[in-house]
This record gives sequence, C-alpha cells and structure tokens, in this order.
Amino acid sequence: MKSYLYNADIGTFEIRQRGHELYQLWINDELLGEYESAEFAAGDVSVFDTGYQEWDKFENELENAPLTLSDWSAVTEEAPRE
Repeated sequence: MKSYLYNADIGTFEIRQRGHELYQLWINDELLGEYESAEFAAGDVSVFDTGYQEWDKFENELENAPLTLSDWSAVTEEAPRE
C-alpha cells in the first residue's frame, strides 16, 4: 500500500491507502477524513479544507503549501513477510 507525507510546521500530514478506492487523511495521530483518491485528500490540504483548524486557519497566508499530490513525498510500504 502507498502513503504520502507532507511535513508542515504544525505536524505531518499523511495520506494512507486503505483499499483500492479508499484513502485516509491523517495529521499526527488524528484521522481527518476518507477519500476515493489520494489526489482528493491532497486537494483538501491545498485549499485548507481539512477540518483541522490549526491548518485551515492558514488559508491565503501560506505560500509554500502543497498544491498537488506531486508536492508530497510518496512512501511505498513493503508487504509483510510471511
């Protein structure tokens, strides 16, 4: 499964793949929402519409916020060994 990371000053956002069309958006250890694609989750972060006030309050203030999923770091988790 894939995950994506974005390190912000307030913490680390993570998009975790949980199924074929299920992605979860997290910050630190808090689940912010579930999405059909990683791009949709990244989109909410880019427009400051995550439901996480510490991030959302920066709308129109941060110039270096991630605009697309390509601005995130991709992490591929290895399959567990059997």
